[in-house]
Amino acid sequence: MYLVNGKIISDLEPDAVLAELKSSLADTLACPPSVQQVLDCAGRFADSLDTVASVLALDTATIAALRGFCRRDLLEAKLRHELGEQPFSLRRFDYTQPRFETWQPLGLVVHITPANAPLLPFMAVLESLLVGNVNWLRPSSSDQGLNAQLLAEFLRYDLSGKLAPYVSVLPLPSDQLSTLLECADAVSAWGSHTALTAIRSQLRPGCRWIDWGHRISFAYLAPESADHADYDALADDVCRFDQQACSSPQCLLVDSTDENVLREVASAVAAGLARRAPVWPALQPDIQEAAEISSQMAFLQLDHTFAGLTGSVEEGDGWRVAWVQRQELAPSPLYRTLQIRPAPRARLVEILLPWRPYLQSCALIAEINELPMLSRQLLAAGVSRVCQAGAMHDGYEGEPHDGVYALTRLARRVSVSLKAEQLPGHVTLDKLAINPPELAGVPVMDKEKFQQNGVTSKAQVFFRSGGSSGTPKLAGFSHRDYHSQMQAAADGLFSAGLDPAQDRVMNLLYGGNLYGGLLSFFTILDKLSVPHYPMGGPINDDFSQIRHFIVTQGVNTLVGMPSTMYQLFEREEAALRAYGGVRKIFAGGEHISEERRQFLSSFGIQVIRSAIYGSVDAGPLGHACACCHDGEFHLLSDIQWLEILALDSDQPIQPGETGRLVFTPLAREGR
Repeated sequence: MYLVNGKIISDLEPDAVLAELKSSLADTLACPPSVQQVLDCAGRFADSLDTVASVLALDTATIAALRGFCRRDLLEAKLRHELGEQPFSLRRFDYTQPRFETWQPLGLVVHITPANAPLLPFMAVLESLLVGNVNWLRPSSSDQGLNAQLLAEFLRYDLSGKLAPYVSVLPLPSDQLSTLLECADAVSAWGSHTALTAIRSQLRPGCRWIDWGHRISFAYLAPESADHADYDALADDVCRFDQQACSSPQCLLVDSTDENVLREVASAVAAGLARRAPVWPALQPDIQEAAEISSQMAFLQLDHTFAGLTGSVEEGDGWRVAWVQRQELAPSPLYRTLQIRPAPRARLVEILLPWRPYLQSCALIAEINELPMLSRQLLAAGVSRVCQAGAMHDGYEGEPHDGVYALTRLARRVSVSLKAEQLPGHVTLDKLAINPPELAGVPVMDKEKFQQNGVTSKAQVFFRSGGSSGTPKLAGFSHRDYHSQMQAAADGLFSAGLDPAQDRVMNLLYGGNLYGGLLSFFTILDKLSVPHYPMGGPINDDFSQIRHFIVTQGVNTLVGMPSTMYQLFEREEAALRAYGGVRKIFAGGEHISEERRQFLSSFGIQVIRSAIYGSVDAGPLGHACACCHDGEFHLLSDIQWLEILALDSDQPIQPGETGRLVFTPLAREGR
């Protein structure tokens, strides 16, 4: 079953389809989808999974797994955790240098997926789509069209109509695999060492190789710390997927060489399996796998009996525990077969050395005070993931997999370097924002409704809003709200002319009583990495301390209210004229009259400009630049959307008409 341009096709000519896809590849690569389009589609798909389940006859576990993976908030968290905030913004990483970096798609990624994880192909394609890649999926022969149908349903929820060319399912036979790979910029493949080697040999030079080979996981036990609950949790890890997952424990290493201790541990593990195995439906091995298990257990018993090998084999209903008194990490024949070996911590790195390239997860059972040291030792030995027993198959959004972040393997880190005099006020080289489709049909909220809307449970930072009349109100922001708004304001202040490489800034805004001026600009200046002095406004109208630190610290830039600035220069006129070092004033909150502007300019001040345009409730809205007249601002389009609507209706105005400026925050959690 094929999926091409959003359509399921059962019978087609593969060569013709590949020729068509290749002919349009350059155009498809030239304009990748935005991450918002992918997130919007994933969110709608997750919200509609009950409908999808009825169409595709999906079971409850499959629905839960898909919903957990496709939730918009979790995908956003994954992006932030793996690629950082604003990962696809081509922006300065240092305000003092004209150097810009961002993440970009690799291009065409071919996914070759295994048979033992039915939903992995869908999830792999969605991860790659988040980064903007073109994705050609070649599922296993056992897929039976499941992922083609899932991805087709997913694309039905793409209201932008943009994503279909970026997702194709092409179940070509192995002997035609080379035709899939010849245009690939990257190949992401799962499988055995032999299978991966065969695939890699067919890649063109320069093609990125993203391999997800077999891994081995185990548990490490400090025996004096274990109780029944720990052994039950370990048994759950063994039985949950019958050791078919890379995160399943195949061996229990014990921090002891005492035979009596190992014997007690083996008995405790067997008792735990006897208690917990019936809870988990068992996967039955085929005849070859069953024969391998039986022969291994039989040979061990013979060695124990006739070769003097210390150890034991205990078996129950579908499970086995094989203890051998030999210091090694022993692989398991799987299907609820747990190996037990001694591994004193002093030799742990040495014992694990032969398996170092293949190590994945370790369930650590030890005393609390030993967890940090043993965790470090396991990581030094090559383990990629240390977790608690009972949680080996669990994880968190954005958790590294096999020692890497998946999204970084699916993306390129790119840069643009300019001359210092080129685009000096530009923080980013991004395209202008487009009309957010999610705002279509949303009614305009008047001031009363906006204030009644209140704060949400995600609000974590609060500032006083208004208060000139009536009861003071609070505006709430999540920490992400606050920092994204302050980052945008920092970008705006840079564009307005603040130079972190040259300026030394004194912050004269007022703080306290839940007002946000001083604190907000402390954060803004901190994000700019500019030397700054959070002085605050004068106490009892005494400006002498402010003047003292301006002069002694070589301050050349001031941020504050216009009235504060005027009083400072008026009262400390002689000293500040003698100093003559203040070159920039960034004012907020009030208009500066022409008379006061001329007075301040007489001190040698070259830049007198608004610091930012905004409000406590709505956040930063706009910023000035060197070309702006007083009262003119550029929209902070990273965080705000602006519409100009008619004075008497909520319809867009026509060219030449006067209208209302209506702002909408693009991402606001706290309100």
